[in-house]
Amino acid sequence: MKKLILSTALLASSSFVFSAATQADNLNYISGGFSDFYDSDFYVEGSTTIAPNWVGEVQLTDMGDYSLRAGAKYFLDMGAGKQFNTFLKGGVSHYDFEYGDDTSAYAGIGAMTKLSQQTTAVVDAGYDWGLDGFASVGARLRYAFTEQFSADAGFRGNFNSIDNEVHLGVTYNF
Repeated sequence: MKKLILSTALLASSSFVFSAATQADNLNYISGGFSDFYDSDFYVEGSTTIAPNWVGEVQLTDMGDYSLRAGAKYFLDMGAGKQFNTFLKGGVSHYDFEYGDDTSAYAGIGAMTKLSQQTTAVVDAGYDWGLDGFASVGARLRYAFTEQFSADAGFRGNFNSIDNEVHLGVTYNF
């Protein structure tokens, strides 16, 4: 079922890929939707620009009792004249289960690019020291229907016996 959902989302999103554009994406948003990560059903996340190259971000998922990530991204080369906006990210993750919890740090690197006026792609790799430590690689496509509303499809491959993640949702930019 996971593979069917992921394949459908990626095929639908790839049909919207056009020539590359150079405009930076709006990073002030709230997003939510379906999440497949262990026993989770939904996720809610958001981000906001807190300084010229800094973006704060938070993600809540109902994995276990819940999982929470809070951190920031620092864009190394953000700007309208850039095709790729590379970033460093880091923060704190917390995984809460009925019989215990785990709080730790995470860090990573990634890039964001506009594939068309409507489509933005984000790829990243990182390491989370929680749950006995695991590395991950992720990709996400966001297709904007209007300036405020868009659809998201993402996949994150996790290592060290951690389940992979699939996200399908909607985003409101403010």
